[in-house]
Amino acid sequence: MSGTYHITTGPYQECPAVAVAKSGTKLTYQCYVVNAYGNKWTYVHATDTNASGWMSNDNLTRQNGPSTRC
Repeated sequence: MSGTYHITTGPYQECPAVAVAKSGTKLTYQCYVVNAYGNKWTYVHATDTNASGWMSNDNLTRQNGPSTRC
């Protein structure tokens, strides 16, 4: 990924952040959901900080995210 993005507690921008993923952070994708606004969010795990939570697929550079629904 490129940029700095929040990893949140839920699949909405309004949800509190649990961590920040900076450019170069390695993420593993677990599964995805489509929220009530029709936006796709992926449950991720940041390997460097051991943080887990939700990230909008709009933030995943050149990636589609996982193919498995949560």
